[in-house]
Amino acid sequence: MKRLGFLTPLRLILIKATAGKTWQAVLLKVSLCFGLTVSSLSLFAQETYLDLTQSKAFVAATTAHPLATEAALKMLKQGGSATDAAIAAQLMLGLVEPQSSGLGGGSFFMHWHAEKKNLTSFDGLAAAPQKVTDSLTTDVDGSKLPYAQLSRGGRSAGVPGTLPLLAKVHAQYGKLSWASLFVPAIEVATKGFPMPAYMHQILAAPLSAEAHPELLNLYFDEKQKVKAIGTPIVNEAYAQILQKIAAQGPSAVWTGEQGAAFMTTIQKGYRASLITLDDLKNYKVEERQALCSPYLRFTVCVMAPPSFGGVVVLQMLQMLEAKTAQGFNFNQPEFAHFYAEAGKLAQSDRQRYIADPGFFQVPATALVANNYAQQRAQLIQERTLPNYPAGQPVAASQVVLSNVTPAAPSSDATSQLAVVDAAGNAVTMTTTNNLNFGSRLLTQGYSLNNAMTNFVTNPKPGEISPNKMEAGKRPVTSMAPVMVFDDKGQLVTLGGSAGGGQIVDYVTTNLIRMLALDQSPVEALSQGHVSTAIPQRVQLEKGTAAAQLAEALQAKGHQVEVVPMNSGMGFLKRSGTGWIGAADPRRDGVAWGFNPTP
Repeated sequence: MKRLGFLTPLRLILIKATAGKTWQAVLLKVSLCFGLTVSSLSLFAQETYLDLTQSKAFVAATTAHPLATEAALKMLKQGGSATDAAIAAQLMLGLVEPQSSGLGGGSFFMHWHAEKKNLTSFDGLAAAPQKVTDSLTTDVDGSKLPYAQLSRGGRSAGVPGTLPLLAKVHAQYGKLSWASLFVPAIEVATKGFPMPAYMHQILAAPLSAEAHPELLNLYFDEKQKVKAIGTPIVNEAYAQILQKIAAQGPSAVWTGEQGAAFMTTIQKGYRASLITLDDLKNYKVEERQALCSPYLRFTVCVMAPPSFGGVVVLQMLQMLEAKTAQGFNFNQPEFAHFYAEAGKLAQSDRQRYIADPGFFQVPATALVANNYAQQRAQLIQERTLPNYPAGQPVAASQVVLSNVTPAAPSSDATSQLAVVDAAGNAVTMTTTNNLNFGSRLLTQGYSLNNAMTNFVTNPKPGEISPNKMEAGKRPVTSMAPVMVFDDKGQLVTLGGSAGGGQIVDYVTTNLIRMLALDQSPVEALSQGHVSTAIPQRVQLEKGTAAAQLAEALQAKGHQVEVVPMNSGMGFLKRSGTGWIGAADPRRDGVAWGFNPTP
């Protein structure tokens, strides 16, 4: 069946429906308008699937793009596992959402084995190469370099971990053949896909053509203007590298002409990368035990460090449960104040304690212990605190306390997917190139990350810098894929978000809405954001009901700014024996599913 982009008509409907109104105010109107776009949605996919914002399904997937959701469901229709579906979706996202994730980036992957009742998680973050300097702004000869010129280009790239992660989890949980998972993305890369609205929005920014010279042939016309929404995009180079990886495995990236092309690419920019082919070959995916804490009658499980996102989410949930007796209502300024204060306290802890646990003693379990969260909650008052010192989750003799160089800001270009298969096995995966289009370098049709910018930029002599750059180390990240279990041990919610440092708030607020307020994913994800990810500030999402909290929060001592907050959430939630779900209405994603025939 011919594919047609549904994004243009849907965007026009949303623009008309939302002009001058909040997300909450237009939810009903958008729902009514949704019927007008169903035909486009079904034409965009090769098959018709159940829309999980409207009905439930036994098999479910949510991703940041319809073609990625479709790729996942194709694998599940063939009898594949949730892992097979996630891999096919990621390969497609690297094509249709290349600014956010792909073969050149890093990922977190959480897996629930329903029959064995076993939760595992895998760390495939981009890592520092074996040859590094003291910081990104220190050259190999010890001279200082300007950060602005290093935030993109070869030196900013970390050793990619997403592809090794996909290979590892397939070996462990895959049911379909490795090569079969590549078929949907290879087909679309060869035949073309409509320019998505979200990618167009990014590339239509002023001076974008000048800033993205490597991308001109793919995404811009002969006048160096970004191609219009819906324009077919063909990426033959990506199809070719996928064909080689499908046949050879991850080694296709660092062997032969592909390895030579990779090394040529990462020499570009203000300073060449220090990555070698041996770095690619020797990358190791880390299997990590998830961190879990109680919240209400649930158990919430997240990625362990080097994710600081998971720690912040668990701390905030528990502090708010301990502090809030009158409910979890974001429309009430008092609760919003408590939320902001909990966020500030959690952020101070993550700045001091979170790093790659292979290089720094991280008291992760102690940081998310319920008794510690309750102690921290007692600090929250009716007005803002004069300062927000880090706590002491373990005895002073176990962790050296000192001034700590602040961690670098996190990425703002990331993607989220979640899948449940017919056997009840589930995957939640947060995956990233770091900033939009990462290093802005393109090799063989995919973008390379700029994850090295997530290390401390200028560590100071005499200060502890848990997140300083070291050989083989992974920088901290806000990414926080999550799985939630009820008091019977049944998986009830899974998902996560894109969106940089604010990911911690996007995940926390939506867990509160879905678990404490029993909202559906589509209800929860359509509401406005509150965030304390930026130091000394409370951010409220412009154009939503959250913005109306500004005056009340200022009266309590907060420094408030009302700004656009372009999250990228995706959640699935159990509904009886099936699943409902949603993808963030601020981006291009969809949540679809189907009921297997007996």
